Amino acid sequence: MENKENLRKSYSNDYYNSPTHQLKTRSSSGVFTQLTSAQINEFKESFTLLDKDGNGIITKEDLEAMFVSLGQNPTSSDLSYMLSLMPSPLNFATYLTFFSMHLSEISQREDIIKAFQTFDEDNSGKVNLYDLKDALMTMGSRMSEQQVDNALKRFVNGNFVQYQDLVDALAGLEDKKN
Repeated sequence: MENKENLRKSYSNDYYNSPTHQLKTRSSSGVFTQLTSAQINEFKESFTLLDKDGNGIITKEDLEAMFVSLGQNPTSSDLSYMLSLMPSPLNFATYLTFFSMHLSEISQREDIIKAFQTFDEDNSGKVNLYDLKDALMTMGSRMSEQQVDNALKRFVNGNFVQYQDLVDALAGLEDKKN
């Protein structure tokens, strides 16, 4: 048991001192400041539930146990693929960083939708093309008419822009719907 713990600490130290980890840390370190203590506690509870063996790292076996408890039977390759999408080792710090970054993306997406909704007078999911073009060309980081036309052309239907589709494309969700 003690050797296993030393090996885990050694591996963790190698990872935390690696250039890859340093780069990830710099790009995501601001994420923690956006979380409340209640959110961090919820993440801790979910991590503890997943970490079946209590070793502080979520492994393939931990994921498998969680899925089996939910009545699922994932293949070994499914589990490996899921873990490959997350930083490694998946201890609480990396778990918190990974999932809180996704929370941040969701929040940004919601903020974009709210911005579009200010132009959506009848809650139809559409905004007037000309009002949106005017805003994009006169407010904030002003865009040229050609830039606006190029950015919106796939989302224009008549004189309206389907903003939900535009937001999905901006968030990279467009391909997942098809």
